[in-house]
Amino acid sequence: MDILPDKNTFMRLAGSSSRVPVCGQDKIPSLDLLNIFQKLFPQTKNSFLLESAKGPKETARYSLMGGGCTKALEITGNKARLTQNGKLLSEWNHPAPALEILNFKEGVVDYLPHFWGGWVGFIGYEAGAWFESLDVRQETESHLPDFLFMEVERFFLYDHVTEELKFILSPNITGTDADYDELSWEIKRAWKDVYRVLELGKEKVDNQGALFPSNGMSSNLSETDYIERVKKAKNYILEGDIYQANLAQKFDTCFKGNQLELYGKLKKINPSPFSGYLDFQDFSIVSSSPERLVKVHEEKVETRPIAGTRPRGQEVDEDQVLSKELLINPKERAEHLMLVDLERNDLGRICQTGSVSVTGFMFLEQYSHVSHIVSNITGFLKPDISVYEILKSVFPGGTITGCPKIRCMEIISELEPVKRGPYSGSFGYIGFAPYMDLNIIIRSIVVNNEIASFHVGAGIVADSNPQKEYQETLDKAAAMIQALAQR
Repeated sequence: MDILPDKNTFMRLAGSSSRVPVCGQDKIPSLDLLNIFQKLFPQTKNSFLLESAKGPKETARYSLMGGGCTKALEITGNKARLTQNGKLLSEWNHPAPALEILNFKEGVVDYLPHFWGGWVGFIGYEAGAWFESLDVRQETESHLPDFLFMEVERFFLYDHVTEELKFILSPNITGTDADYDELSWEIKRAWKDVYRVLELGKEKVDNQGALFPSNGMSSNLSETDYIERVKKAKNYILEGDIYQANLAQKFDTCFKGNQLELYGKLKKINPSPFSGYLDFQDFSIVSSSPERLVKVHEEKVETRPIAGTRPRGQEVDEDQVLSKELLINPKERAEHLMLVDLERNDLGRICQTGSVSVTGFMFLEQYSHVSHIVSNITGFLKPDISVYEILKSVFPGGTITGCPKIRCMEIISELEPVKRGPYSGSFGYIGFAPYMDLNIIIRSIVVNNEIASFHVGAGIVADSNPQKEYQETLDKAAAMIQALAQR
């Protein structure tokens, strides 16, 4: 196990920064992150596993895990609170000044050219009202916050390309030799736990198992109700209010079981590049999302819209036919192009003039139950852009609202009977240094008060067939239903 940086480099960097990350790393091929997480953080609240389960290097290189976080920024409606171990440190009456806490304040270090500490959590869909001067929707069924991020100064990072596991520490320091010695000692102690877990092999921890009720799943909208809302959305399109809108329905069921085991099942059924498990004090988010909202890597920013869906075929020939039809379908291509243009404009608000470009256009990505059309858009940030400005420009993602975004959000609020909550929001990390990666929370389950719930939606355009759009939501629901149905 190697420790980076050496003491001389640490002391040099400590002269100009209050945080200097120290890392212990070792090469561990084919590491089972979920197994390690289960053993290092059993029953640990305020824990997280952000896992790249499947995908190309550009989307699935790093996985992160940690737990026992004590400081958190929580926002509900317009009220923001910063707490540590449950004690109030600060509070605000609007999210904007609270989010300044998350700004990139530290510099880049060459020995850790990626996220090395910061904040991990989620932002719910309704938080989009903060950025667009919309009314904050008040009704709620679950009393979840609209925003909850935990400060992370100790965590594990796995690089799937180099197959290196890193334990990274980044607390505030005083800049003395003792700082380095104490951090090195803590790293060595943590690695003893890692080596002990690895020696135990792949034996899984015992768990309770998910209890699935005999009456199964229920939705907040019947097929008739959903189709009626599709028709209303099409009327708005006909009248020229919007070009496209995403409409969702919500499923829920009783759930008395192990949320981490549920995550393992969902990941196995539907491996995705932006999978993850967030376990807070009162609720958990279990996700196997294929979609990135926004990534910041130093000066570079990118987004990765997904729009256009077909179910996977039962046989290879059927799968190829469905995939080809998806890629050449005029409706799907028009919808996708519209959303690519929307997100190019979103990035243009925060990027240097002329730097925004489409680096991948309308390519196919396949998952366990569905195939998608995907594009990739990049740009270079203007100097001194804040986290608030980045979120304001891209959140919520256009693929799960529609175009134009603000009017679509108003229509979604009118047509969908309940708050979306975490669904179609984002989770991921925001660094002390300029690193950020947030997914879009789809193919995800929220567990709260022994209820497991999830949303699924479809993009409605002028020539949408309401019955087919309803069926698309069921196709997208298949992985979550299957995970919940397994005993």
